[in-house]
Amino acid sequence: MAAEFHLKFAVVEAARALLHESPFLPFQLRLHDGSVLEIANPDVLSVTKAGVITYDDGRVMRTLNPALIASVDQPSGHS
Repeated sequence: MAAEFHLKFAVVEAARALLHESPFLPFQLRLHDGSVLEIANPDVLSVTKAGVITYDDGRVMRTLNPALIASVDQPSGHS
């Protein structure tokens, strides 16, 4: 019998919630390496039910490990 476990990351749930806000407001994913990914519109990011995050800004596509995301932030003036 194989053991199963599922990790839940608050950053995944936060990103998912912001993606579904109406109206959409831009936000940022801050990674532990110091880089910042700008989420200017909801087409840039996808979050699956399993918690897989894919970032595609038209120049680069990345599948992100949620453990590498330090925070999900909205710039000042948005809330």
